[in-house]
Amino acid sequence: MRIPFSRRSDDAHLGPLAEYTALRAEISRLMAQQWKVTAFLITTSGAVFGFAFTSAGRLPLLLIIPFSSNILASQWVGCHQLIERVSLYIRTELDPHVPGGIGYEKWLRRGAVEPIGVRRLLRQAQTSPTVLAFPALAVLALGTVAWWFLLQRHAWSDPAFAPGLAAWAIGVVLTVLSLRLIWLAAKRRTVADYLRWQPPGTN
Repeated sequence: MRIPFSRRSDDAHLGPLAEYTALRAEISRLMAQQWKVTAFLITTSGAVFGFAFTSAGRLPLLLIIPFSSNILASQWVGCHQLIERVSLYIRTELDPHVPGGIGYEKWLRRGAVEPIGVRRLLRQAQTSPTVLAFPALAVLALGTVAWWFLLQRHAWSDPAFAPGLAAWAIGVVLTVLSLRLIWLAAKRRTVADYLRWQPPGTN
């Protein structure tokens, strides 16, 4: 039995809608993963800070935080980039195949895309403040260890001085790399985003 052409046309959007539902679930999963990564960083950093402050000699243990923060920040940014790619696929591939478009996605993205600049980065920090926890905890740990080194006045001949200074310097580099990674993630947009952006009030 052949399906009437009109009915096939009416049902043509069911596939894209089913795919949209699956992709929105994937976005929710990635956002949950981001939260788990952030919660893990905060929990473990709190435990490390609590243990390190029980004795002045344990403060160098705080250098663990910049290393773990860099790894977890990479995981957070990876999820962020996947969310951006899935969202772009929904807007460019699925939306045109649904009669009237996917209204929620249009509303969600209205005014959200801006040219690269400090204003957009500040907006990104406001909408995703948890991402700032990664460099903030690393900087706090590095500052505490630097303060401890200055108070202890270790001599250059101290066997623990050179490894400690090297570990601190590596922590600084990793923190800078984490900040750069977050900066690039906030700046990253595709050509399609720029083509769709219109300044507010030009509708």
